[in-house]
Amino acid sequence: MNQHVQRLWWRAVRQFGVPGLIALALLIPALAISLAIPTLSRDSDELRSALVARAEEISRQEQPVRRRLTAGEQVGEFVAGFPPLAQSAADLEQVFAAAMKHGVSLPKGDYVLKAEPNTPLVAFTATFPVKNEYGALKAFTADVLTALPHVSMDELRMTRADAGSGTLDSVVRFTFVYRSP
Repeated sequence: MNQHVQRLWWRAVRQFGVPGLIALALLIPALAISLAIPTLSRDSDELRSALVARAEEISRQEQPVRRRLTAGEQVGEFVAGFPPLAQSAADLEQVFAAAMKHGVSLPKGDYVLKAEPNTPLVAFTATFPVKNEYGALKAFTADVLTALPHVSMDELRMTRADAGSGTLDSVVRFTFVYRSP
């Protein structure tokens, strides 16, 4: 079979030459593309008309009336989006549950409640020293930030005792934001 293909190849080279074979190799895809262009154009036109029809249908639907909020109402709605301070214990339980899920030990934590006078929000900061591998630490912090949208990670400091060690000495600080009581 291999010899047959080889003979056929050399016969084609003698008959058409190398430039002729290259031209033939380029002509076949060009012919395929030129045959596909009308179909692609028709499909494109159909999609465009469907899109225009859908846009017209949406524009004909009644648009909801948006009410104008005063600055005070906007601030009030923003603050109402935060949970009350009473939820802080449940949130800390979620932090500890995420730590346990990923094998992260939280033996100690520093907790600070910051309440500025005449402000509608309270910040509760929790700082944890953590000793674990990078993957577990990353998964733990990602779970906390995903589960609690009113939490920010303010600090993530990692150090390694030596280059060969897989364990990191880390400090993680989360800030929980709540409505003032």
